Amino acid sequence: MARMKRLYEDFSTAALESRGIFLPLFGCFFLVLFSYSFIRPVCESLFLSAWGASKMPYVWIISAGATALVVWVYNKFVVSARPSKLYAVSNFMAVAFFLTFYLYFSAKHKGFSLTAFIVKDIYVVILIEQLWTFCDATFKEKPAKILYGFLAGACSIGGIVASVLTSELASVLGSKNLIFVGCGALLLGVWLFTYANRRGGTVLNANRQKLRSTAQEKAEKSSIWGGFDVLLRSKYLILICLMLMFSQFVTALIGLQFNQVLEVQVTELDMRTAYLAKFYGATNVISLVLQFGISAPMLHFLGLLLSLILVPAIMGAGSFAFFFAPTMGVLFGTRLANKSLTYSIFRSAKEILYIPLSYIEKYKGKAVIDMFIYRFAKGGIGVVIIGMQTVMAVTAITINYMIIGVIIVWILIVPLLIREYKKRESATKQG
Repeated sequence: MARMKRLYEDFSTAALESRGIFLPLFGCFFLVLFSYSFIRPVCESLFLSAWGASKMPYVWIISAGATALVVWVYNKFVVSARPSKLYAVSNFMAVAFFLTFYLYFSAKHKGFSLTAFIVKDIYVVILIEQLWTFCDATFKEKPAKILYGFLAGACSIGGIVASVLTSELASVLGSKNLIFVGCGALLLGVWLFTYANRRGGTVLNANRQKLRSTAQEKAEKSSIWGGFDVLLRSKYLILICLMLMFSQFVTALIGLQFNQVLEVQVTELDMRTAYLAKFYGATNVISLVLQFGISAPMLHFLGLLLSLILVPAIMGAGSFAFFFAPTMGVLFGTRLANKSLTYSIFRSAKEILYIPLSYIEKYKGKAVIDMFIYRFAKGGIGVVIIGMQTVMAVTAITINYMIIGVIIVWILIVPLLIREYKKRESATKQG
């Protein structure tokens, strides 16, 4: 009880000392997922009508290449542009695309439906990562451990509210008209982020000014690699990259395993839809509970090492149990743990790892890791699965062995990463 009271007092202090940016940032996170939850069903529905689900692994591969190009362009402007300007341009481009998509909303436009399916995944990653990068460049470690879980929770709340509204409004407004609701939420988010940037801009401007006075900035401006070289020069960033990549391998494999068994055990279309609705509803609720009730205390009292190991360990326990009880119920629990832990505790802990980075590493190296590697991992696992399917049957048990192997490597990387984090943290404190 005393610990929770102290945590509440620390939260109040951290929120008050955040220079008035906590609430507008909370609103920004809410609005991005709110908009995405309106736009995503429209794009996915049209894609399935035009292409079918069998093309999904190929889309993962195309998406990885498209994301690499977007990150390269993004990193060309990230150092010189103000965060508020960059965020506004990103939102305006997304809005312009989806309004154009509205005009061509038809399964007959197969190329446009494919493009919209890829763009809706890229834009949400770019906007979320810009928000988290701003947080990492503004908050210090102590308030971050307390506030980050609540900021991640804003995403879940936005998704839950939008999902409820989507189910009610789709038949009233029509599917394609939901795009206007999503675009309106994006534009409102621009105003909130501009306000947050104005309040928290002192720290960011100081960091950018310091960067301008160094030789590193000249080298970065002349670089043609758009942030990839920033990543490759840093052992610490490489370790973060590897951890995220293995986490995404696990997520993709568990998702494929889940869908394989679901397709066999729940054959009737409406029952399958209801089952998936139950799953996503449970994911959002549990993620919200973890973000608001567990994430902050765990990071505050257990620390990063135990928090980052506990996440894959729980997923591994579920996958290990599947060997002894290969049922849909076990898979439901494993995938539920995978999604809810990834969106809550793992997300908050991962963002804290970025706090000791330099400004250039936060805005360029982080973009490569969190925007590109996320898509690259899914594309990579898509290539592996397509290749395996040509020589053998890829069953749920086969996938389970792959999951256990990847989780073991993931866990082994964490202590190495935390050791580098402590070195960075110590160097930052010493100036």
